[in-house]
Amino acid sequence: MERARFIAVASAAIFGVTAAMVAAQAPAGQGRGGQAPAAAQLPGGPSPAPVDPSLPQGQGRGGSPIQMAHANIRGANGLTGTATLYEIANSGNGHMVQILLTVQNAPAGMHGLHIHAVGKCDGPDFKSAGGHFDPGPAGNADPDVNHPYHMGDLPNLNVGANGVGNMNAYTTRVTMGGPTGLFDADGSALVVHQNLDPLVSGPAGSGIAGGTAIACGVIER
Repeated sequence: MERARFIAVASAAIFGVTAAMVAAQAPAGQGRGGQAPAAAQLPGGPSPAPVDPSLPQGQGRGGSPIQMAHANIRGANGLTGTATLYEIANSGNGHMVQILLTVQNAPAGMHGLHIHAVGKCDGPDFKSAGGHFDPGPAGNADPDVNHPYHMGDLPNLNVGANGVGNMNAYTTRVTMGGPTGLFDADGSALVVHQNLDPLVSGPAGSGIAGGTAIACGVIER
């Protein structure tokens, strides 16, 4: 069965291949001065309607938040950040999860960002968070295999020269509960990686999905 597609909005254009994806990410730091942070989309998704800026966070496109979670992100060299996740019930579109994330003191550039399978963030390599979140009989948590079609795969995070990065993204691949719920027996975590994630598959152990983890935050209610 085809996995649920990732839904989000790019500040300039929707990207479907690696080169276009890099160009479409808005500069980090957007989101200050009353503007919403940029949003993005994984390959294969349709062009969605923009988020209505007049609505409160977590209430885009006619939906109402029904559950909320958060993560405190920590990494090396003073990297810190926060993420807030809203599960939204949208009429006609089922449920989706909005992820609002910001980091500070991060290396400039594009960084792979994923939900990982275990809610544990032991530094410095954060391997305790396991592979990519991908529950189900046909799931495969290997970070490089079947990528970017894991349930926990997300767009890249764009960090500016000032070390600040923001993301506002939507996914229909996960929920807060049920078979694709983030709060299963061992929980889940958000992990930021050192390198760009080109959103393609590669051999197991190749590091194609972003390489070394540089920050991690356990997703908590």
